[in-house]
Amino acid sequence: MIESKRHEDVGSSLPVTAIAAAVVGCVVVVIGVFWYLSLAGEAGRREIVIATGPETGTYHALGTAFGRLLETNGIVGSAQVVMTEGSAENMDLVGGKGGRADFALVQSDTQANPRARLVASLYEEHLHVLVAKELASEIPTIHDLRGRRVSLGGVGSGTRQVARRVLAHFRIEVGKDLAIPPAGLAGGFLGDEIDAAFILTAVPSQTIRELSQGDVIRFLPLGDAQEVGNEADALALVYPTLHAAIIPHSTYGGLPEQPILTVGVTAQLVASRDVNDSLVRHATKTIFEQRSNLGAGGEKLAPAQRIRERYSPGASTIPYHPGAVAYYTRRQPPFLVEYAETMSLLLTVMIGLYSSYIAFREWSRRRRKNRIDAFYVEATRHFDDIQTASAESLAERHQALVMLRRSAFTDLIDERLDANESFTILQDQIDSELRTIEALIQSKSG
Repeated sequence: MIESKRHEDVGSSLPVTAIAAAVVGCVVVVIGVFWYLSLAGEAGRREIVIATGPETGTYHALGTAFGRLLETNGIVGSAQVVMTEGSAENMDLVGGKGGRADFALVQSDTQANPRARLVASLYEEHLHVLVAKELASEIPTIHDLRGRRVSLGGVGSGTRQVARRVLAHFRIEVGKDLAIPPAGLAGGFLGDEIDAAFILTAVPSQTIRELSQGDVIRFLPLGDAQEVGNEADALALVYPTLHAAIIPHSTYGGLPEQPILTVGVTAQLVASRDVNDSLVRHATKTIFEQRSNLGAGGEKLAPAQRIRERYSPGASTIPYHPGAVAYYTRRQPPFLVEYAETMSLLLTVMIGLYSSYIAFREWSRRRRKNRIDAFYVEATRHFDDIQTASAESLAERHQALVMLRRSAFTDLIDERLDANESFTILQDQIDSELRTIEALIQSKSG
């Protein structure tokens, strides 16, 4: 007996082109998602380290406020603030020496590390040269510090860098070089442990205000502000990163009793060159557009109110970070730039989905093509050798073709076959075979 076959697995094999398209689509989607998450993780999920300064200083307070703003705005996941001795140590950390820091606060005269990149110039800092009140008459000029007990600032601090330059320039050798941090100066003066001290800080300084209120210090000028070619002018010529500056009269209550000529530097925010450009651009934007929030933390953060946007590539010894340049050169990035990362992800996903769609369509087309071919083969098999077949065999073949045609229509309804020219040809073939078999049956019966 001839049986009608239903090849349910016909067309189930996936062609090479479909497999390749599907693999490419999946790879594109995976790479796109991984790339986007990498950028997003760099700019919004990673931990960063900010090197600041002593706990009682402005750098530490400002770095803490800056880190908090980055977290609040979702620019970073976590900002760890590290206390240090100051600028020199901070520059080393940004350069990967002795640890790691992504951002750091430094003075503009700090010897740059090759891995450091400038993010922003923030505000001015002035050198305060202080002497014990009872020694003010004995130490009226900077030259009178020879042989004295002088605190030059903590090891690794920016204060020590500037103090040593001042003393070296004027060939002054102190009697005792002390490394007392700002928080310990009050005890040093009151305990008669030091005769003078250098502090490089923003004006006004809370530490110096407290010393002035205790009436234990007086201010030492670097020459006469009315004279041309004074000591401060000389220092500015020799060290271009320094500039002449004035501490105004009565900045700290009744002190100083007259304007004090000194030198100053600029507080800067630097970043490691390895920090993602997008992260730095958003950090730079945060500094300038939310500086009122930076300065909302009391007197220690008062200098933050004086932060103003300045972009002078030729005026800095440190090259700008590309992310900072991106902010300075276009305040409000075009829509396509602002959302480039998101759009790139969407485009990548769309390409992946389209590739998968093409692969599925090719597989589906090939599956339908294989199924209709199987019906052709089955119909042809039932029609073979009909001229020599018996009447009983012809009847069985006739029934098998009827069932085959019914199966084809069922597959058409189930959308496993397409209602196209191939389906029409199949139906015409089956109808023709049925008519031929019916005629043979009739002739044999007669």
